[in-house]
Amino acid sequence: MAKAKSPLAAPLAPPRHRGNKADLPSKLCVACGLPMTWRRSWAKNWDEVKYCSDACRRKKGRATPV
Repeated sequence: MAKAKSPLAAPLAPPRHRGNKADLPSKLCVACGLPMTWRRSWAKNWDEVKYCSDACRRKKGRATPV
């Protein structure tokens, strides 16, 4: 007699993780040099984005210590 599978049984392969940021474009911040990853709020103007945060935008004129 064959045993019936439960509808609550776990799938064989895990589902695709939707939060994977590895496939998103990234670029370096002009002020601090750290990499920044694409954000939905930057979708319309990604080409013009230069700074990773408001703090970096404010300190753009100051030299960063090395």
